[in-house]
Amino acid sequence: MPTSEMERYLLHLNHALSMENALVDHLQERAREVEAPKIKQRIQDHRTQTMDHRDTVKRIIQSLGGQPTVTKSSVQPPVTPGVVGKVREAIEAERPDQALAKALADYAVEHFEAATYVALGEIARNVNHPEHVEEFDRIRQEEEEMAQFVLNAIPDAAEQAFPSAGRRAA
Repeated sequence: MPTSEMERYLLHLNHALSMENALVDHLQERAREVEAPKIKQRIQDHRTQTMDHRDTVKRIIQSLGGQPTVTKSSVQPPVTPGVVGKVREAIEAERPDQALAKALADYAVEHFEAATYVALGEIARNVNHPEHVEEFDRIRQEEEEMAQFVLNAIPDAAEQAFPSAGRRAA
């Protein structure tokens, strides 16, 4: 069990690294699933950013004398227990509903990442590593930009799942 602040900082950094390790693969899969060229390209661009995030966190861990993890966190939609979970599974059986559910989950993931880097920035300040703060702020900003992109794409995903009356008639 980590006891020193530095060990705890390294633990949080490795948690972020594990998340980035998983998201590189997740974003590759998401880019394969998406058909819209603009969205596909933005996901591919964010995957490149995510690889940079991963490398940045790994470099920080190594600079502190830590051992970077090779593990990957799991990337999954929000947990929905009981009956709600069964209803969600039934809804997501439809392809347009899957796309909408994945967009909603992507939005949540991007915000979780941004929050992680806000916390890492504060931790870095508090354990006397202000040189890391700028890197974490840059990553946070890129995560927030991606979250905004995903948010802007959600109405189109909803429209695909539930076409307006005018589109259904055409």
